[in-house]
Order: sequence, then C-alpha cells, then structure tokens
Amino acid sequence: MNTKNASLTDFPDADIKNLVLSMGEPEFRVKQLRSWIYRGLAFSFGEMTNLPLAFRQALEKAVQLHCLKAAHQVVGQDGTVKTLFTLADGNTIESAMMTYAQAGGMQRNTVCVSTQAGCAIGCPFCATGQQGFRRNLTRGEIIDQVLYFAHYLKNQENTGKTKTGASGLANIVFMGMGEPLANYEALWQAIETLNSPDGFGMGARNMTISTSGMAPQIKRLGREKLQVGLAVSLHAADNALRNWLVPINKKYPLEVLLPACKEYYLGTGRRVSFEYVLFKGLNDSIGQARALARLLQGLNCHVNLIPANLTANRSFQPPSPQVVVAFEKELGRLHINATLRQPRGQDIDAGCGQLRSRLMKDTGRKKVSAKA
Repeated sequence: MNTKNASLTDFPDADIKNLVLSMGEPEFRVKQLRSWIYRGLAFSFGEMTNLPLAFRQALEKAVQLHCLKAAHQVVGQDGTVKTLFTLADGNTIESAMMTYAQAGGMQRNTVCVSTQAGCAIGCPFCATGQQGFRRNLTRGEIIDQVLYFAHYLKNQENTGKTKTGASGLANIVFMGMGEPLANYEALWQAIETLNSPDGFGMGARNMTISTSGMAPQIKRLGREKLQVGLAVSLHAADNALRNWLVPINKKYPLEVLLPACKEYYLGTGRRVSFEYVLFKGLNDSIGQARALARLLQGLNCHVNLIPANLTANRSFQPPSPQVVVAFEKELGRLHINATLRQPRGQDIDAGCGQLRSRLMKDTGRKKVSAKA
C-alpha cells in the first residue's frame, strides 16, 4: 500500500484498518488511532501516547496525518478568525470561525468550511467567484479545516484565553469557497465522518450546506439519511436579476429551484433557509421585498437578511440601515420569517475569498478562469 503522500483523514474506515493490520498491529489500534485524530485532535503522531513507539514511527514514515497547513491567519475585533491554508499541491483555500458570546462567559463557535479551491459559479459580488475554479477538495481536506479550528479552540481554552465548553465547535457550515453540492461525494463522505460517533461526533442538525441552487442535488440531499440543514443563496426574487447575481440560475431558474427546496422539506421535515444579501439599489427595495414574499409564500422557510460587506467594488455596496430595517419589516408584515444578520469580520475582510484574493494580488499570481 503506497500511502506516503496520503493523509489519514482521506482514508475510509476500511483503508485505515488495512493500514494498521499491514503494520502488524492488532485491530483495536484502529479505534485508538481514529480517536486521536477526531477526538484527541492530535496534530502529530508523537502526541498519540497510548500507541507503541514503533507503531508511531511506522505511521510517520508511511502516511501524513493531515493534508493542509495554515499559511496565514487574521483575527477580527469581533473574534472572527480567518485562516488561509496551503494544500499539498500548492493550491490555497480559506476558512473562517465566527464566535458569539453566550451567558456565563461561554462562547458559541461556528466554522465556515470550503469545499473547492476556487469556484466555477462566478457570482460577480463574490471574491472567490472572480478567482475561477481550480479543483474539488478531497474528503480529508474538508475534514481537516474543521479539525484545525477544533484544535485551535482546544489550545485557546488550555491557555485560558477562551471558554468554549465541552463541544468547542457548535456548528459547521459548508459555506466557504466553492459550491458544496458540486463536490457532492467528497462533501458527503466528510459529513458522515464528522457526524460518526467514531469520528468527530458532530450532530447532523448542527451542520448546514449552503448552495447557490443546484436543484438536482438539493433533491438528493432530501433523501439522505442524515438530516443536515440546507441554506440557499437566493439574493433575488426574479430570474432576470438572479441570472446576473447567481449565474447558475440560468440552468436552474426559480421555477425549478423552489420545487426542489419544497421536495427537500417534505423529505426531511426541516425548513429551508434562504440567504439574501442586500445590495444598495439592486435588490433592496420594498417592491423587491414584496416579490420575495410572493415567491416564498407557502414554503416552510426562513430568510437570513445580510447587508453586503463593504468592499472596494462600488457595484455591490450595503444599503443604509434604514433601508435594511424597512425591507425586514415588510417581510414580517407579509408573514415571512426573517432575521437580520450582521456581517462578521469586516475589519479583516472575512468575506468568502477575500484573504486569498489579497494573497494572489500580493504575489502577482494570476486568477484562473472557471473550467467547464
């Protein structure tokens, strides 16, 4: 078994078992090894103190423990942590952790995870969308982003810098770089491992997949045994505007997307969340709020209203607070459940792809066009 360049988080259970047995170790070492990876949050084989030294040395020679390395990290005033990772092939991705204060000095932490290096959807307001697509991430590259932040929180708590409680991470959202449902197989393998009692042990209902609107995959998601959450990046209530803001709408227009969301709800019993980023003068009028209410009428759903991040792109600026509040109130008047969500990490440009864009600009590296 040639495993030298492979990472254990990329291994299915059967492959981990085969590796352990091929090294002459008893089968119970498999559970010990998985426990160190997913519960002990080990970042070196040397930390695995209940494994024989010879076994640890053999593992060190045969396989990698993780498949990404933190290259750059920034922390915002609101506690948001943004990390740029380097992959084995030199590609880069980024992830973010949002921190929310809780009673008793505790904090609730949500990690936002990438599923692709770059993105092929091409939304004009999204930094990642303007970088083009490079490749899908492997299951291990997705998992390792979660394990990195769990390890980060463990270290913070051990040094008394934070109080997270036993869970550390409360939620995982697949909402970073890329379109998660375009990398369905690796995404689902990662979710199963992160949910497994022998893996990370995160409840399925504490994980959410955010999609730009891949209708067939939304239907498939509704048939899965694990009932993870669904968030759809909507941003417009008519096809003409959404074709521009979310170009995949040309393939799966609203009259296809909304029935798929209804099918997901009927299959899971879980309401759908719709992300609606408000852009000044584009989708923030009272008339557009009414159109959104008509579009969603009768669907068990929730709308997250998000004022756009303030960026140098003058075409996509946030509305005034008064306009945002008026939009929210109009949805409420029309019996649409909506919550105003403030952007996080604005002082560190924590929006999707912004840190990676800065790196590409600083190094002179050219952006790559999306592949068909």
